[in-house]
Amino acid sequence: MSDENNSVEAPVHIYGDPFRKTCLVPYVDPDTVPQAVQEKLKILPFRRNIFYLLGHSHGLFPHLTGVIGGCFDGKTRKIPLLDWQLIVLRTATTLGAKYEYDVNLPVAEVYGMPQEKIDLMGCSVEDVKAGKGPWTTRERLILRVVDEQLATYTNEEQTIKEAVEILGTEDLVEVLIILGTYALIARVINALRIDDDPPIPGLKDMLKKAVTSK
Repeated sequence: MSDENNSVEAPVHIYGDPFRKTCLVPYVDPDTVPQAVQEKLKILPFRRNIFYLLGHSHGLFPHLTGVIGGCFDGKTRKIPLLDWQLIVLRTATTLGAKYEYDVNLPVAEVYGMPQEKIDLMGCSVEDVKAGKGPWTTRERLILRVVDEQLATYTNEEQTIKEAVEILGTEDLVEVLIILGTYALIARVINALRIDDDPPIPGLKDMLKKAVTSK
């Protein structure tokens, strides 16, 4: 195989897809995928390239969107919306998943995450442990859980003990599920070099309807 075929970016003209410039695999064709996948591609009222990438897994994609959709729904998701976004933005920042960060940042902004917290999303693990920054006790515990998981795929027993005391068992388990889901998505994003989404006019107004708080 030639070096050209192994390159990260191929010339735009060979793709024949206006949405694809960097992605190493094509996005799914919504007219040819199974009906179950077609339905889940419409879960949002606007296009997100990540769905057109994950849609290649015809069997698993519909179930994965069930988890993602549950996060969007304040009646399904148990933890507060801004806790969900804290997990996602910290995960995306730590794993270098720019696309995941860019897609979720407007959700955090629409629902009032303070700019100071957004600006410090990449603060060091040491600062979190030392009590620095604008984080509440609950947020600091969530960040510790996220940071330990992303570094070691597990947690210190003391961290879990404190998390159970402050978050409760149900919230802690949900935090771990959300973390795992968005870490999975981040790894697909990074491995396959997903393209940025095109601008979406009126995005924040649509997010207010698509995402429900708690």
